[in-house]
Amino acid sequence: MDKETILNVLKRWNIWESDIDTGIVREKYIQEIYPYLERKEVLVLKGIRRSGKSTIMQQLMKELVKRDKVSKDQLLYLNLEDHNFAQNLEISLFDDVLKFYQDHTKNKKIVYFFIDEIQKISGWERWIRTKYDLQEHIKFIVSGSSASLLSKELSTLLTGRNLSFVIRPLSFNEVLIFDKKISLQGYMQFGGFPEVVLEKSPEKKLKILQQYFEDIVHKDIIDRYEIRNTKQLLNLARYLVSVAGAKVSINKLSKTFGISKDAVANYINYMTDAYLLFEVQFFSFSAKVKHDVARLPKLYVLDNGLINVVNVKYSKNEGQMFENTVLIKLLEKFKEVSYWSDTGSEVDFVVEAKAINVTATDKIPPREWKGLEEFKKEHKQFSLLLVTRSIDKENAISLKKFLEEMI
Repeated sequence: MDKETILNVLKRWNIWESDIDTGIVREKYIQEIYPYLERKEVLVLKGIRRSGKSTIMQQLMKELVKRDKVSKDQLLYLNLEDHNFAQNLEISLFDDVLKFYQDHTKNKKIVYFFIDEIQKISGWERWIRTKYDLQEHIKFIVSGSSASLLSKELSTLLTGRNLSFVIRPLSFNEVLIFDKKISLQGYMQFGGFPEVVLEKSPEKKLKILQQYFEDIVHKDIIDRYEIRNTKQLLNLARYLVSVAGAKVSINKLSKTFGISKDAVANYINYMTDAYLLFEVQFFSFSAKVKHDVARLPKLYVLDNGLINVVNVKYSKNEGQMFENTVLIKLLEKFKEVSYWSDTGSEVDFVVEAKAINVTATDKIPPREWKGLEEFKKEHKQFSLLLVTRSIDKENAISLKKFLEEMI
């Protein structure tokens, strides 16, 4: 690419000469990530598409200027989804951008190099590893819409040289910061993608969510993995999102959708890698039992709004929405979430030393307490909790209070 084109694109995205609107500050992530900007490791921001990674990177840039009196010229932001770079997504682009940036700013101090959607350029790890090991005066902060952002072939290049942060759509507490008028039901129905939360029209919210779903499936799965049977994958994705919280059998899905078992397994892995789905495995202290193929995993969706655009039965499926909402909240604090079941008894979620069941009603079915009590017989060290519609008492908490206070 020629120098003039690159500089024009960089000027549009950077704050060297003009300000950039970075919206409402996501304080939770700024406070979590900012302290690591002074360390040498590569910071990796990962998460579902449109969760706010780009905005958080720009907010970190402004915070650097505000707190540390870092010069604007020390900041360099490169957005690899800019259409101007579509035909030039090669390693050489990094070198060109750095050269033209340094020629333009004349900066001799440390450079904070923010690279957005870095997985667009194959082999980026090797380039960054070289810069890192040469101890060049560059601090890298990169983002991508993939759980395995470091490719399997090259991840060893950055082992011990990177720190990862998962960026998620807005939590219920964050949603209320964006718009205090949004109800709990509104959050469960439309989810927490920032642009969706800021949009007032329900019709437009659904339109945006539909586009997000299609972008995740097409850009982060079909295009990335060069899937040929696009219709089959799209139908499978729609189905799995619509039945969020259900146990999934590779064999049954294979027969239903006419896809080989290996392909089904691969497609599900791609969906979890793109942060569309999250897999909850059976709880056991025994690795053998935990990974027993007979113990089917449950798949949840990482934003409720996506369930709503593929499943028109929202009003009839509150139990599913309650359960998925609790799972999303648990992931704010716990990296590993499991479920448990045994001869008719079930516990929706097991995290650390707590067993949790979820019900969308205050007329609590006996099976909810029964599942918790049966689990307690085997695991006496665990405490029990039932998340309900509005009951707050010993061992029971309303969904709203659970979302606001956690456990």
